[in-house]
Amino acid sequence: MFISLIFLICFYAGVWPQQVVQQPTSRARSARHSLLTGVYRIDIPASDKLYSVVAGASSNVPFSEQQRFLIDLAVRLTPPDLLAIEQQGTRISFGSSRAPRMTFVADGVARNTRAADGHLIRVRFSVENERLVFTSAGRTEDNFTVIFESIDNGKRMRVVRRIAAEALDQPLVIRTIYNKISDVARWELYGETQVATSAGTPPRPAPDVAPAGTDRSAADLLRKALDEWISATNNRDIDKQMSFYVPRLRAYYLTRNTSRAFVREEKARVFATASLIDIRAQEPEIIFQDGGRTAIMRYRKSYRVDNKRQSRRGEVIQELRWQLIEQEWLIFSERDIKVL
Repeated sequence: MFISLIFLICFYAGVWPQQVVQQPTSRARSARHSLLTGVYRIDIPASDKLYSVVAGASSNVPFSEQQRFLIDLAVRLTPPDLLAIEQQGTRISFGSSRAPRMTFVADGVARNTRAADGHLIRVRFSVENERLVFTSAGRTEDNFTVIFESIDNGKRMRVVRRIAAEALDQPLVIRTIYNKISDVARWELYGETQVATSAGTPPRPAPDVAPAGTDRSAADLLRKALDEWISATNNRDIDKQMSFYVPRLRAYYLTRNTSRAFVREEKARVFATASLIDIRAQEPEIIFQDGGRTAIMRYRKSYRVDNKRQSRRGEVIQELRWQLIEQEWLIFSERDIKVL
């Protein structure tokens, strides 16, 4: 459980843990205020570009499987938008826009824990030279390190994540910079994100409930738009499908600041070679933000795409981000956040 909790905070797990409470031991102690304590928002321009790092990885995966491999890898490395940390000596509390508050003891003692399938993993959490360091060792996919370090006299934080994968020739290293937006840790961050906001304390969303002044029917309109978008995909109706996108997307899978023309070209290429496309979505989770003008939609998606050479099928957690423009909901971000 220990390793999955760290992954949930520092990476995007896309699933809800059954238990999120980790009790500190008697070795935990109070200490002077740590520079790390506070709330942080990701500084995207100052951080490593995830797509560039992943796309440049040296891999021994067959060419036909590289796209799925890179997407899965990018999902594992995607950082949360917001982080909250409270450090009192070796007693460390973490929370993020991906996970609720959890408390650990960074005493430097290596411990054995078990992964979901039961195999053993060796984990260690420590305070080293004013840095918080988490290390994990086991199977290849279990080998990763996360380092939290205060920089710029406490105004910012650098998070360095080093992760291994069996198909990688060398481990990947991602450096993410966060700007401190509060000196006091807040624990209501779970589910929040920086979509459509640029500064200040982010709003508190409620799943499937719009803020004041927004009719609940907006959720129904979004569900209807999702159904029509999926129907257009299955029918390979490229014109209908593209009518759901803004002219330029903030994110399209591994790309950023992507034009609608590029999205159309990519989808048209798939449509042209497919003999069957079958996309199905379960009931979505919808989070309204920015006064009801933007919405984050996440859902479990199953897919099957057949062509003359192969049949690809699987399940993912997909995320669509919508913006209300002239009374019409349009997609400004599309990505898979977890491969199931």
